[in-house]
Formats: sequence, structure tokens, C-alpha cells
Amino acid sequence: MHRKDFLKVSTLGASLPLLEGCGSQEEEFLVQPAVRPGVLAGESVWHPSVCTQCPAGCGIQVRIVDGNAKKIEGNPIHSVNRGGVCALGHSALQEVYNPDRILDPQRRVGDRGDSRFEALSWDEALSEVARLMNSVSSENIAFIGSEESSVVGALLQRFADSLGLLPPTFLEPPELQVERRAAELSLGTDSAPYFDLARSDYVLSIGAPLLDPWRSPVHYTRAVAEMRRGRPGRRGRMIQVEARMSLTAANADEWLPILPGTEGVFARAVAGILITESLVDDQARRQYERLFPEAPPSLDTSAEQCGLLPERIQRIAREIGSAEHRVAVAGGSAAGHTNGLFNIVAGLGLNLLLGNLGKPGGVFAPVSFGLARHVSPPGATRTPMADLVNKIRGQSGAAVELLFVVEADPIHALPAGWGLGSGLPDVGKIVALSSFLDDTTRYADLILPLNTGLERFSAIEPSSSIGTRVLGIAQPVVEPLGSGQHPGDVLLAVAQAMEEDNSAAFPWSSFEGLVRSWIDEELENLPGGRGASASSYYREALARGGIFETGDPSLAPPGPEGQSPNQEQARFDGEEAVFPYVLLPFASIKTGNGRGANRPWLQELPDPMSTVMWNSWVELSPSDASDLGVSDGDWVRVESSTGVLDAQAIIDPAVRPGLVGIPLGHGHQDYGRYAQGRGSNPMNLIGDLRVEGTGEPAWAA
Repeated sequence: MHRKDFLKVSTLGASLPLLEGCGSQEEEFLVQPAVRPGVLAGESVWHPSVCTQCPAGCGIQVRIVDGNAKKIEGNPIHSVNRGGVCALGHSALQEVYNPDRILDPQRRVGDRGDSRFEALSWDEALSEVARLMNSVSSENIAFIGSEESSVVGALLQRFADSLGLLPPTFLEPPELQVERRAAELSLGTDSAPYFDLARSDYVLSIGAPLLDPWRSPVHYTRAVAEMRRGRPGRRGRMIQVEARMSLTAANADEWLPILPGTEGVFARAVAGILITESLVDDQARRQYERLFPEAPPSLDTSAEQCGLLPERIQRIAREIGSAEHRVAVAGGSAAGHTNGLFNIVAGLGLNLLLGNLGKPGGVFAPVSFGLARHVSPPGATRTPMADLVNKIRGQSGAAVELLFVVEADPIHALPAGWGLGSGLPDVGKIVALSSFLDDTTRYADLILPLNTGLERFSAIEPSSSIGTRVLGIAQPVVEPLGSGQHPGDVLLAVAQAMEEDNSAAFPWSSFEGLVRSWIDEELENLPGGRGASASSYYREALARGGIFETGDPSLAPPGPEGQSPNQEQARFDGEEAVFPYVLLPFASIKTGNGRGANRPWLQELPDPMSTVMWNSWVELSPSDASDLGVSDGDWVRVESSTGVLDAQAIIDPAVRPGLVGIPLGHGHQDYGRYAQGRGSNPMNLIGDLRVEGTGEPAWAA
């Protein structure tokens, strides 16, 4: 719009007949959004909220002007992020105002997968869902959710349990289940522990991309900064042991480019040096030997397997052994191999030797207020994703006749070698609860649209504990653009619409009512709740953006629950003579695992390592590129025993020869105009290898 046209529209106000020749831009300018009472037109008002873009649960503040969300910043009093916010969090505005959002319920009218739908009312949609639920046997109904530890995940478990259905399946980063199981074996915790990096002098990170999209990137980024410069006269040191030069490796004090799949061998070698050189006390050694009764392998043997110099491993072991406050972190790509469980157990087990459980700068047990546990049924379980995929493909158990997919995109996220896409046509009916037509939702028979994070009531406990209890609570900060609903409200509505009486299992009228009833029950046990009025406490929590426990972490992990899995060599898909390179998919800070691919802000954001925008790429070492005759920017074809993809080559001297890195999050079949057909999805190259002891996909194999 030209300046003179802007002045013309401003002067004429709402005299729409006078503007018939001004075009659509001017007409849109005159459509004023709803303004909250008491707020002047054009006035900025900041509202506290909770970021829902990943499970970290950061607190945010949203600037609202005339009813529209204009800017997102971090909430400085929120315990998780203390004012910080990542690029994905900033881009939540483009989730709300995305032109490809699904605003009303949709019913498929074309062939499955051709993305042809017609609109229908919520009453019609809920009646159809209730009819399907009542007509299909309970053993033939399945659910896929997105976060097991969330309140919505707990509500899914309660829903399945009360109706006698198969326990729900959850689509989480595959390494997360491996890390949880490893924490249970090595530290005795029921979920991943908290690493007190901010108060540590020496951080040994084995595969864990602390500054990349892993666990709680904003929180751990701040913690690393505090470790280095937050204590006058005392600067911590961070060592990154990882096959790929990640953003974390680039910012570490030292990077050890280990051979993929040998991270556990490295950890055992460090343990051997700590023991043989008496750098740990006897009590710590005895606790470690409960986890690893056998002696560690020799340093020379381990160094050869890892592709590292033995002197370097020995120096790292001596440095961490002599540090006052030290911690070993393990996760990420180290968990993505067939021996991933051993790798993570060996890495976390170093903390037993270091004697840092429950100590400043060490490892702490995860803590929470327990809202999700309050909602989930006693002994709640999950159906492993591999088992559900086998059912969908007709390889085991009763056929899936009705599949619910709640805020998840398994077609995009799971390895192509699992064959989920080939099994979906055999599912009788698919109901998707989604805001967008992603790669899985496009196959749905019925779509129930959801509000975006800024349009819904939120109650989020971080899936990755920060050592103190946190519950983010937020009201909607903008009016919904369509008729979308909160996923919790949809589940409650479906339960109430069924023939049988479910009022005892679901006594709440809304998701917000569920949270308020829990606060009423637990008020005396909540920070500042003793003697307070429940209504005033709730209002104050909304004004702050949540309920936060103050102080430092204090709960120590109990210790090992059993013995480590056997040390096995990592296996890779395909014959080495035919497929000589190792593929290492990774989550970029800009698109993560793919959720942000439909945001132009994130697509335009240069990747901090490659500077690539609007596309995916293939990372090659200079020596491999020379052998293949590939130059920087050339289009190359990457082929595995499972699939093939094309992408541009980035020649990076930091890439270890023999490795090929490709970012996750690209290559969507749909997901809107900004994501569809852009780049390639490396999960299409991944076969059917599993992490031993968990059944999770070995995505780095």
C-alpha cells in the first residue's frame, strides 16, 4: 500500500462504499479485529502465556495490538527460560496466522490422501466420532498422541483405560524413550534426569546436543552461559563427544569427533582411567560396579574403536576426575544406534563414579507437581509405536479399524522402513486432531481442527525437568480464528457423546476445569498456596504465567536399578560394500523435527552451521567430496537400502570422512505452501533397525 493510499483509508474510516476502487488490501485494512474492553485502539498490551512449540514448556509474553498478536518475548520470571525464547517460539505467530490452517471440521470426499475435504459442523463431526466409537470393537481402536508426559497425553491414557481400549501410542523423539530407560537403569529415575550445568566446572557431553533442539535448548543454553561467565573468576569447560559438528560441538571448548555408535565405548574407557588412576573414591566405584560388574576394556582397544587418540581420552578423563563440580551428559545421536541403550547407560553411569548425584553441578532427579499423574489412570502404560505399526500393517494382533491421531505426524517422523504409509490404506477410518494438513492428516477421513497454542488454555509441565517444579498456565491471548478446539476439550466432548455414561471417569466440563479442580485439591501443597484462596491463587498464577518452585535443585537420584545391557557393536543398515557411508540425520535449530517447516520466518532463517535457507542439504567431508567428484552446491543423490533422495551438497571440513549429514524436518508431502515439496526427508532413507532393549527406531543406523 502506498503512503497516500494509507492516509486516504485512515481519513475515510469505515466508509466502505467510498473505497470500492481501492482494491482488496484497503478492504482488509478496514476489518478491525475484536479489541478487549478497556484497551485503546492501537495500544500494546503484553499477556503472559506458555510456548507450546516443543515440550520444553518455556514461558512467553505476547504483545497484543487491537486483538492481534504482534510479538513474542520470553517471560523473565518463568523458571525454564527466564526471558529467553528460541526461533521456533518466536515463529508461533506464523502458526496462528498461517494461511493454510484448518479452521473448521472437515470430512474426506475424495480418495484417501488426495487432500479433498468438505466442511461440516462440530455437532456433525462429534456425532460421527461417537458413532464410530460405538460401532467399532474396543480392540480395534487405537490412538497416537504426541507427548506422553503432557496433561493431554495423560488424558489420552485415561480415555483409553476407561473405555477398555488399547493403551495409546506416543510419537516422541525416538531417542527420548532410550534416554528414559537408560536413566532408569543407571540412576534409578523414572524419566530423564536434570543436569546442573550452570553450577558445573566441567561438562562432558556424550552425543547430547545441549544447544540444539534437544530436551530444553533455551534452558540449557542459558545454563552453559552461566557455567562459563556467571561466576566471577570461575569459568567452566565443556567437552562435546559427537560424530557430527553440531551447533553444540561448534560452541564447545573441545570437540571429539568420535566414530558413530562407539559413544559407550568411550564412556567405558573414561571410567577405566578414573578407576585405575584412583581419581574416584571407593564408595563411588562400588556403586558404579553395580551397573558394570566387569572391568572396562583397555584404553588402546577403546581408542581404536572410537577413532580417537588414547592420549586424548586419557587427558579428558584426568580433567573431569580432578574438577570439583563435574557432570557427564549423554543422549541425542548416541541413543540413535542399535546399541544406543548401552551408549547412554555408559555415559550416564559416569556420574556414579564422579560421585555427583544430588550435588551442585551434578545430576538431579526429575521433579514435577504431578498434574499429569493426577489425570492418568493408575499403572498407565503405552503401546510401543513398533507394535502399533505392526497392527496397522496386519502383522500382529487385531486389525485397526479406527485410528485417532492427536497432534502427531507419524508418516513424516517414522522411518520409511517401518512401512506405516503402506498400512494406512487398510485402516477403516482415521480421525485426525490437527491444525494443519500434514503428511498424516491428509490421509484422514475426518479432521477435527485444534486451536493453536496462543488461542487455547495451556497447562504445561516441562517434559524435561529443570530440577525444580514448574507448571506453566496461560489463558488464550487472541481470539480463535476458526472453530478449532483444545485437544483436551475434544476428548472430553467425545467421552460425553458416547452411549455409555463416562461422567465418573471424566467429571470435568472442560480442560481448564480439569486444571482448576486439581489446583483446588492440591492448593495447600503448592508454593504459596497454604492459607490462600483458590480463586485468587489461580488468578495470580495466570498473571505470572504459571506456578514456580523457587530454590536450587535438591533431589538426588537413588542410583542404579540393575545392570547395564551388554556392550555390542553398532549395526548399520545395508552391506558396507554397497553402502559405504554412514547417514547421520540431525535436527536443525530452525525447523527441528519438522514442526516449523510451514513458517516462512524459519525457512528464511539461515541454518547457523550451513547458512542454507528454504531447503535441505547433504553434508560431506572434503575428502569424500573429492573422491566422488562433488563440488560445493552440486546436486547429489543419496541412496540407501530403503529409499533415495536428492539434495545439494555442502562441503564442510568439520565433517568426518565416511559420514553424511542431512537435516530433519524437510520433505513434507503436504503441510501447506511453505513446506510442501521443499527439501527431502532423511527418514525416507532409514530402514527397520531397532535400538536393542527398547524397540525404538535406530535412526542413526
